[in-house]
Amino acid sequence: MRIGIDARLWNETGVGRYIRSLFYYLSEYDIENEYIWFLGKKEFNTLELPSKKWKKVESNIHWHTFAEQLILPWIFYREKLDLLHFPYFSFPILYPKSFVITIHDLIFDHHKTGKASTLPRWFYFIKKIGYHVVLWMSVKRSRNILTLSQDSKLEIINHYHADPDKITVTYESGKLEDSRIDFSGKEFEQMKKLQPYILYVGNAHPHKNVEMLISATKKLKQKRNIRLVLVGNDQFFYPKLIDFIASKNAQSYVSVIGSVPNEAIAAWYHFAEALVTASKMEGFGIPPLEAMSVGCPVIVSNIPVFHEVYGDAAVFFDHTDSIDIAQKIDTTLSSKILLKTLIEKGYKKSKEYSWEKTVEETAAVYKKSL
Repeated sequence: MRIGIDARLWNETGVGRYIRSLFYYLSEYDIENEYIWFLGKKEFNTLELPSKKWKKVESNIHWHTFAEQLILPWIFYREKLDLLHFPYFSFPILYPKSFVITIHDLIFDHHKTGKASTLPRWFYFIKKIGYHVVLWMSVKRSRNILTLSQDSKLEIINHYHADPDKITVTYESGKLEDSRIDFSGKEFEQMKKLQPYILYVGNAHPHKNVEMLISATKKLKQKRNIRLVLVGNDQFFYPKLIDFIASKNAQSYVSVIGSVPNEAIAAWYHFAEALVTASKMEGFGIPPLEAMSVGCPVIVSNIPVFHEVYGDAAVFFDHTDSIDIAQKIDTTLSSKILLKTLIEKGYKKSKEYSWEKTVEETAAVYKKSL
């Protein structure tokens, strides 16, 4: 059978990590089927395929565009696929053949104001309608739906009346793409200068609630010498966040590092006092598991998906209350016993999730769909 995978979002943060894991592990769990990978120009030119049964097709078409809806279906159709996997909710609605889709979360459903967009309001409104049309059609037309947590599965059922038997939960993993901890070089020198620090890793989209985390750090500074280090980058919301930091005169206790190479991220986790995430909503949450895997305590929002994924290996706070966030961080960092317990439980928790298991379960969904 010929199975296609739309891998155009290879370099994106969350979805890209998911796609890369499929690519690197799938050949171990399915040696029978042919796989056709639809890639952007850069990946098409650089990626080496691990199997003679695999094929690359250049599909240099950006997502959420008219070209995605009008041109991409014919690129897929030419390959005469038996099944196509869209690892993201967006798919070309003109594509007529069988497919499965991964819905990572329904964050857009919960954050509907134009504040979460850089687009003009009228264009944002059109985009929002398009999002719902595409998502409704993907839920109804797909053979099966993959999602990343029971919390997200419940959301899909409640919001889109999906058949529960059609949805399979395949948890992601916090396994680092490079787990080496380098004690030399510019990155290490930068870490030493910023210590002691609490760490945030991710983009700055509004649902990430980073501004609240900054407000909490200001209160925390009244009790202890600490800095908030933000690791991440996006072309729209991080510049706005930098402006916010400047408007609050917060440069003395907030540092924006930007993107960090794979070979350095483990060290940023390892030398942090704790990894802190104040998200309002997530589909899964990879960075806290990454932090746990290298012995970094984790302090996160009191939201259902984080309880589901991290259990008792994290400390939870009210993400709407900067005072509670500051208090929970201070209490955690003040207790050597609690920190030791979090590190031990975090190691164990991080080992419960693996990309190998994710890919094995995904391959089973392909087989079920075929």
